[in-house]
Amino acid sequence: MNEAIISEAQDYLTVRRDEEYKRIVDIQNLLQSHTTEEVILFLKDYLKGKEKALRNLILIDKTHSRIDQYAGAMFRITMAINIMEREEVNIIERSEQGTEKSCNIQKRNSSGNFRSRFRENKNYDGENRIPSYASQRHA
Repeated sequence: MNEAIISEAQDYLTVRRDEEYKRIVDIQNLLQSHTTEEVILFLKDYLKGKEKALRNLILIDKTHSRIDQYAGAMFRITMAINIMEREEVNIIERSEQGTEKSCNIQKRNSSGNFRSRFRENKNYDGENRIPSYASQRHA
């Protein structure tokens, strides 16, 4: 696994409080003795444990300050898992995702319609000039 990917995942798993840094999980040491798949499985199990603890804490006391800590840790663990799995699946080029192509953004009016409130051709009465029957079209 790429050192930059490991560093980015570890950054998500490191929390700064005041002037000290606390690691939720030290994946750099885990990767020295385990494969990437094993570390990802461990992080997923750890995430499930945090979710279970959060559910229990919410049932007991919805105003407890640890709820914020659990939610933040769960977000960080999820982001680290996503980064590590992205490396496993191969990074998709941005151009393949369509991010480099520009799209036209149409301005809407206050009613949510794309068109303006006024017709472009004021002489147009709204009637369809093309005959609806095939026999009338060729006549």
